[in-house]
Amino acid sequence: MKTETLYMENKKDYFVMKVKDIVNENFRTASLFENFGIDYCCNGNQILKEALEKNKISNDRFAVELNKVNQSTETPRYNEWDLIFLTQYIINNHHSYVRTSLPHITKLLQKLQTAHSSKYSYLADVQNIFSQVTDEMTSHMMKEERILFPLIKYLAETQKFNEKPKTGGFGTIKNPILQMEAEHVSAGSAMETIRTLTNNYTLPNDACTTFKITYKELDEFEKDLHKHVHLENNILFPRAIELEELLLKN
Repeated sequence: MKTETLYMENKKDYFVMKVKDIVNENFRTASLFENFGIDYCCNGNQILKEALEKNKISNDRFAVELNKVNQSTETPRYNEWDLIFLTQYIINNHHSYVRTSLPHITKLLQKLQTAHSSKYSYLADVQNIFSQVTDEMTSHMMKEERILFPLIKYLAETQKFNEKPKTGGFGTIKNPILQMEAEHVSAGSAMETIRTLTNNYTLPNDACTTFKITYKELDEFEKDLHKHVHLENNILFPRAIELEELLLKN
């Protein structure tokens, strides 16, 4: 069976779809894009065919793997969730994970640098960059939970009670969203730099247990960040903007 036929079994040609839309349709594909090194969160607007060409990935190879994922168990359709429920899900799962992981990974990096920085000088850069990520993400999540998410909740409740929203000092919800998206790019770029410095988290031949645990935790943190950003950039934020525009028209 040809790859193209596999793609058209559900009447969709994935090659011409945006990467973010493929993940929105089936969140399990996020792990697939991770494995192929394709950015589906901050650069989710790229067309799949172009992303595969850019990363020198065979269309046939990717098609086979994508169809395996699409034929697997059904996953939650986050794009169909109530906005208030989605924001709470992000807080309870991703924000909670980040708050737990930041101090844990920080301690691991400190221990790693103390023991091995003389031999592996790049560890100092990794530690410094992750320290910046810690500061940025801590501030970022606070702004989302205290400002942006309450605004989204307000819009959702305004729609529920059939009222017209009153704009505050932010003018439009697009303003805080643009700021959050910029901070997403900053955090994502920082983690990408760490991945580069560690050669894709490749362990040295003499890697101790702390080395192995630290790299594993950093890898998991970055992958969770990608899912976290995708839920916000490609689902929550566009829907919030769309809702505000709808309510202001009425």
